[in-house]
Amino acid sequence: MDLDALQAGTRWEFQTFAEYMDLLRRAHPYANVGVFAQHSTIRTAVMGEAASTQKVPTGAELGRMREEVRSALAAGAIGLASSFSPNHSGHGGLPMPSTIAGDEEIRALAGVLGEVKRGVFMMATGPRATPEFMEEIVAANGRPAFISTVLTMYNDADPARGLAYYEQCAAAIRRGHEVYIQTSCQPLSFDFTLEDPYLLLTHSAFGRVSRRVSGELADIYRDPEFRRQFRADLANPRPGILFYGNWSMVEVDGKTITAIAAERGVDPLDCFFDIALEQNLATRFVAKLFQNVNAGVAPLLRHGAGVVALSDAGAHLIFMCDAGFGLHFLKHWVRETGTFTLAEGVRKLTSDPAAKYRIPDRGRIAPGAWADMLLFDPAKVGLSGLVRLKDLPGGGSRMIRKPEGVEGVWVNGVKVFDGKGYVKMEKGPGRVLDKFDA
Repeated sequence: MDLDALQAGTRWEFQTFAEYMDLLRRAHPYANVGVFAQHSTIRTAVMGEAASTQKVPTGAELGRMREEVRSALAAGAIGLASSFSPNHSGHGGLPMPSTIAGDEEIRALAGVLGEVKRGVFMMATGPRATPEFMEEIVAANGRPAFISTVLTMYNDADPARGLAYYEQCAAAIRRGHEVYIQTSCQPLSFDFTLEDPYLLLTHSAFGRVSRRVSGELADIYRDPEFRRQFRADLANPRPGILFYGNWSMVEVDGKTITAIAAERGVDPLDCFFDIALEQNLATRFVAKLFQNVNAGVAPLLRHGAGVVALSDAGAHLIFMCDAGFGLHFLKHWVRETGTFTLAEGVRKLTSDPAAKYRIPDRGRIAPGAWADMLLFDPAKVGLSGLVRLKDLPGGGSRMIRKPEGVEGVWVNGVKVFDGKGYVKMEKGPGRVLDKFDA
């Protein structure tokens, strides 16, 4: 996200997790909201700036972190979320605190879930937290765990890898250990410029980009040594990176870098940087990286170890917008490909994730359940392409997509969307979800 927008728009009216939950309740959101206790936030609260540099906390610090997890669960957290993803870094290129934590720290914090016998564990695993590691966590605590990583997505560079993750998790479930994979139902694409090349920063060559001072970017991208190092990175990719060097998946104005390079008679990598330099790094690229082949993605969506839930939604919103994945699912996987019947598709988006996340009385239309409903036309349901807005605090920009074929949305029985826009009201009907099944 845009740092200026974050600094201008964040309301620092809380210190504790319980106070944050109270802030959400006072905000009266339109949607229902469930919140995880966040490992990086807790690590920073306890360790300060050392959270991003000190791998092993002291015994006292670890004890305080465990108490923060315990108090968050008592205040209504749905569980604990963490990340080992090498793609997650903070301001100035520093790693997000949880990504440098050791396995024992993860076990100690997740262990609180088992002690209170409530909550789920969510992990952006990267290559470190394997399905075997996640199963160990579940076996020790008796609580469900969820994996999110591009390693589980279909990728032409390694087409069998994603399904192998699912099979490993299915084996864990058969042993009584619930380890699920958050499944993306739509192509993972990034809209970006080389002024802020988020998806490339995990390549070692781009360390210079992360450490740059103002005005150096163009010189870095022109440097033959930088390009040589980037080629070497692509020839020997590290696990968990986002871009593996398939230039036919990177487009400018609907035309691939591979095609443009062929027209110019140059190497695609050189073509990529040259195009950006010709436009003072303002060129907007679209990289379509994962989940972009129906035949490879369908088995993942049908798999019992998966849950259709993955959407970064507000994260990375300068580059992408995964919000609305449910409408894409209904359009593409139900109507266009027939991979699921309408009833199966609705279940995959509603009662199935609610049950796996232990959220009671949601995801079903039944007496006594909350009236969260979507009215849509199956023949028209879908969503628009990316639309860029510049409406965040401080003038920050974001990507959105607009719904199609949606006639109405009700939250807890109150209409919040009428098919054309949000219904204006003084207080939204959404609730902060803080009661979960054991």
